[in-house]
Amino acid sequence: MHLLTVSLVLAAISGALAHPTHHLARREVRIIGSVARGTHSAPAVAPPPSSTGSPIGSAANSTVGTFETLVKGNQKFRDEIKSSEPELLKKLTDEGQSPPFMFLGCSDSRVSEGTIFNAKPGTLFTQRNIANQFQSTDPNAQSVLSYAVAELGVQHVLVVGHYGCGGVAASIVPPPAGLVDAANGAVQSWIQPVREIFATSSRPEIVELRGRINSTVTEEPEVSDPGFRALVEENVKASVKRITSDSVISNHFTTLATEAQKTKRSGTEKALSPVFVHGWVYDIENGEIRDLGVSVGPPGVAIPPPPFEAVAAAGAKVAGGEITVIGHSTSTTV
Repeated sequence: MHLLTVSLVLAAISGALAHPTHHLARREVRIIGSVARGTHSAPAVAPPPSSTGSPIGSAANSTVGTFETLVKGNQKFRDEIKSSEPELLKKLTDEGQSPPFMFLGCSDSRVSEGTIFNAKPGTLFTQRNIANQFQSTDPNAQSVLSYAVAELGVQHVLVVGHYGCGGVAASIVPPPAGLVDAANGAVQSWIQPVREIFATSSRPEIVELRGRINSTVTEEPEVSDPGFRALVEENVKASVKRITSDSVISNHFTTLATEAQKTKRSGTEKALSPVFVHGWVYDIENGEIRDLGVSVGPPGVAIPPPPFEAVAAAGAKVAGGEITVIGHSTSTTV
C-alpha cells in the first residue's frame, strides 16, 4: 500500500481537489500543505522575471498558449452570439438580468454551468465552490441565494454535483496529522461537512466504502466506485436540504402563502413566483445530468416534473430525514 503523499506545493491544491481519475492509473490522495511535526517548510520562491516581465522558459510558452485559447474562445463566442442573437447582449445591458435559474455547482473546471447546459448569457445566476456546498455560515452563498430569490426572482435553484468530485474524494481521507499550512487548513475546514456525511451516512454503498478503507485510504476512489458516487449524491442532497431550511427560502415560502404582492428592485408591484430547489448530478465521463429525486417547492404547490432521468439508486433520503417526493410540495422529516 502506498504511503499517503504529503505535498508542500501550494500550487498543487487543484490537483488534489479537481483532477480526473483514469481506470488504468489510480492516484494517491494528496493532502496538500501538511507539515510533519517538528519540521518547517521553506517558503516558496518565485522564479525571477525575464527582462520583459514575463515568466521564463516553458512557463512563458505555456501561458501564451493558454491566453491564445482564451482569445480565440472569446472571439468564437462573440461571433456566435452576433450570428444567432445579435440583440441579446445589448438587451441584457439595457434591461438587466432576469435569470430563471440559480446554479450552485462545484468550482471544478470540468463542470462549468455555461458549458454543460450550453447556456447563453442571462440564463444562470451562479455560485460555485469546492464540492458544491451551501452553508448558512458562508456569507457569499447566502448573498447569492438572497439576491437570486428576493431581487432577481429566479424560479429554480439548481444544486448540481458531479461524479469524480475531488473535494468529495478528499473528504474520504482522514484529516492530515501534524501542522497544516493556511491554504490546506482552509480546504480541510471547507470539506469537513462532506467528511461528516461520509462518516455518518447509512447508505449501503457508503457504509461498504467506509468499511473497506477503514480510515486508511491512500488512493482516490475510481469515478465508478459506488460508494464514491453515492457520497457525491448525498452531498448534493445535503445542500438541497440546507437551502430549503435557510431563512431565505423559508421566508419566501411564508410570504408566498400570505402575500400576493411584493415590491421588487424596480419599485413596481409584482406577484411572487414559487421557487423550487432541485438536486442533480453531472457525469463527467459522458456529459449526462441525472435527477436525484429531492426537489422541493412551496407547500401546496406542485413541483414541475424533472427534466432529466432519475438516478435509480439515489432515493430521496438525506441525513436527518426524508425531504421530498417528486411532483409534490416539500415534505420534511427532521
